[in-house]
Amino acid sequence: MAGEINWYELAVEDTDKAGAFFGAVFGWQTMPFEGQDYHLITNGLGAIAPKSANLPGSRVYFSVDDLDATLVKVGELGGKAGEPSPVPGFGRIAHCEDDQGTTFSLFQQS
Repeated sequence: MAGEINWYELAVEDTDKAGAFFGAVFGWQTMPFEGQDYHLITNGLGAIAPKSANLPGSRVYFSVDDLDATLVKVGELGGKAGEPSPVPGFGRIAHCEDDQGTTFSLFQQS
């Protein structure tokens, strides 16, 4: 399923802006956790959190059905789409950045 991973904390500068960006890419819905600037992904397993000394950065792999189409969408939304690379016997990956410079990776299984 597109956008699915096990768990992650996506460290960003602006949690609301990140929620809008990834909501448009993957259809994520978020809600603040106990009044904090920590937003749980309600239709997935993870969170969007502000960058901090304890969470200076993050990298996660998101599963996609069509890597090429998703890379186009990332670029259309102001992100930086990386070049796809083969992972022999498994599929293809691409390392990307959202519209704030937060790194993330995409994986399409073969």
